[in-house]
Amino acid sequence: MLNISIAAPAYNEGENIFPLVEGWVHYLQAHFKPEDFEIVVCNDGSKDNTWDLLCKLSRLYPSVKPCNHATNQGAAAALTTAIRNTTKSWVLLLDSDGQYPVENLERFTRELKRAPLPAFIGFRVHKVDSTFARFGSWASGWCCNLFHGTRYRDFNCALKLVEGPLLRDLCLEAKGLNYSTEISSKILERGVVMGEVEVLHQSRDKGRSSRTLIRGSLHRFFFVIYIGFRQFLLKVGLLQRRPYSRS
Repeated sequence: MLNISIAAPAYNEGENIFPLVEGWVHYLQAHFKPEDFEIVVCNDGSKDNTWDLLCKLSRLYPSVKPCNHATNQGAAAALTTAIRNTTKSWVLLLDSDGQYPVENLERFTRELKRAPLPAFIGFRVHKVDSTFARFGSWASGWCCNLFHGTRYRDFNCALKLVEGPLLRDLCLEAKGLNYSTEISSKILERGVVMGEVEVLHQSRDKGRSSRTLIRGSLHRFFFVIYIGFRQFLLKVGLLQRRPYSRS
C-alpha cells in the first residue's frame, strides 16, 4: 500500500467527532509518512457543532480535509462527496460513529499482502447492533448475494478498503443509509472480486444513530428490490456493464 485516504460521512457527531478523528490521525501518523495519508470527512448539514470541530481539526492537522453539505442530504450522499474529494491510491471507508476501530486497517493490509485484490470488505463475527438490525442486515445481504451469485458473509458491512480509482469511478445513487450495500453491489458489477477480512465491531460510545426503525427498514426493502431488478437488467443486456481495468 503506497498511500491511503480515509473517507467518512458525519451527521450530528459533535460529541464524538473530535477524539475519533484525532485518533485516526495519530494512528496513521504512526504507520505512514505525512504526505501518504489524508482524512476526508463530509459534514452532512449537521445541526450541532460537527462542522466547527472538523474545521478545528483541519487547522491542527493538515491531513484532515473536511467538506460540507449546507443542508442534510443523507449519509450516502455525504460519503459520496467524501469519496470524490479523496486523492490517494487506496481508500478506507469508515463511519464516524466509532463502531469500526481504525486499527482494522492492519487486518486489511495483511490480507492485501496475501491476496492483492482491488477491493476488500469486512465481515463482523460479533455485531453489536440490535437483534432487529442484525436480522435486517442478514436478510438483505442474503438477497444481494443471491442476485450477484456470491457468498459474502457480511454483504452490507460499511468497512471496506478499495482502490481509489475504482471507488471514485463508481456511479453511486443512494442517498440514505444504504450506501454500504450499494458500494458492494457496484463493485461486483465492475467484475471485481472482493476479498473478505474479519473486522472488529464495537458499541457506540457517544451520540446516537440517525437510523429510524420503520423508515429505515422500508428504505432497505425497496433498495434491495432495486438492486435485484438492476442485476436482472444487466443479465438480459438492457444495462451496460463497465468492467474495471487496473492500470
